[in-house]
Formats: sequence, structure tokens, C-alpha cells
Amino acid sequence: MRLKDKVAIVTGSSKGIGEGIARIFYQEGAMVVIVGRNVDAGLKMALELGSEEGRSLFVKTDVRKSQEIREMIDKTVATFGKIDIVVNNVGYHISKNVVETSEEEWEFIQETNLRSTFLCSKYTIPYLKKTRGNIINISSMVGQVGQPNAAAYSSTKGGQIAMTKNMAIDFAPDGVRVNVICPGWIRTPLVEDWFNQQEDPAAARKYIYGQHPLGRIGTIEECGHLAAFLASDDAGFITGSVMDIDGGVTLGY
Repeated sequence: MRLKDKVAIVTGSSKGIGEGIARIFYQEGAMVVIVGRNVDAGLKMALELGSEEGRSLFVKTDVRKSQEIREMIDKTVATFGKIDIVVNNVGYHISKNVVETSEEEWEFIQETNLRSTFLCSKYTIPYLKKTRGNIINISSMVGQVGQPNAAAYSSTKGGQIAMTKNMAIDFAPDGVRVNVICPGWIRTPLVEDWFNQQEDPAAARKYIYGQHPLGRIGTIEECGHLAAFLASDDAGFITGSVMDIDGGVTLGY
């Protein structure tokens, strides 16, 4: 097991990509801190990942608020004694261009996606220095290539990529690695909802799958395996890297 006895914080980990990462980390031997706002979903996930055996912990946290983040970190350290891995996964998307996006919507997306990455990194890095741990930020392919009607979202995802590279440089002397994963189309509840909202869901699914050279979209477990590799000692010489997991869709073929 590549992450045996490691302590990992995964934000937004009761569903979607965060869930996939949390589950694979658990399988790889880590103790996992489930972070989110949905108490029922968070407790259910923690129970499935061994909270009764001391293998996981759910901490209700609004990652837009620094005080709640610091309380979550304090509870993690009080419970497990250290922090080895931080996955900044929380994200929210709205489909609007710059003109259509209200100032309030812009601020909400910035705080949820980008400010949370800043805050969680800022307050965990002192602990990661002690364990020579690492941070994995979950960005998106749209942070590199853009997306129609996604101005606020794309800007935050591009910001996560830039922040990753800067933190990788700043904290390399401390042995702290920082990398970013850029998923493409992944089979999550959000993506399934999008398919179902289309006029012809079957045709929409066929079109999207056909845009991928591999002929399908990805799974949350595949994202988890990539994150587990980056979090492990197997990736000990990898920092500041942008890792695509998109089935080749951004190649444009």
C-alpha cells in the first residue's frame, strides 16, 4: 500500500472526484479526513472508510471561511497527530460568460474554487513541512484550454495551475511537493445531470464520448489512482507538474 499510515485531507470528498480520491487513498492505506458541508453524506463516507476503526474522520467545513479551515486542521492533527497530504478538490461551476455573470456569482466562484485552495494550502503547509508532505490541487482541462460560457470557473482553474507552480517553487526547499491534476469529462453526478438535461441525452452522451480519442469519459476511481501516485513516494521527484486526465480530449482530435 503506497500511502500506508499517511494522513490525507481531501476537500469536497463526499461525492464526485473527491469521493474517488478518498476511496483510493483509503485502499492505499491512508487515514482520510472527509471535508464538506453535507453532514449526512460526509458521515456516511467516513463510516465507509473506517471511522469506527480510526481510519477516517468527517469534519463539516465551509472552505470559504478561514476559521472553519483552521478548526478542521486542528481537529485533524488532534485526531491523527500529523498531516501528510492535502487535496484541494472543492469546486463549483456556473455556465455564464463575463457579461452574464453577476458580481456576486463571480465572488462566490472565486471564493469556492480559488480562495479555498489558497486558504487550505496556507494553513496546512506548516504541518506539511514537518512531514515533507505534499499538496494536490484539482483544477480542470478548462484551466488550460478554456470553455464557452465559463468565465468565472475557467479563471479559477487557471489560477489553481499558476498557484501550484508558485507553491512548488516556494516550498521545494522544505521538501513539500505541489502538483495539479486537470480532469476532463469524468463520470460524476454533475456530469450525469448535464447529460440528462440535454434534449437528447443519448445523443449528447454519444457526441461527448466521440470527442475522446479513447472513446469514453473517465471515472472518479481513475482520478483517485492518479492522485494516489502523486501523493506517494513513487512521485518523489515530481513537483510543479500539471497532470492531464482527460482521455485525450484536449488534443483536439
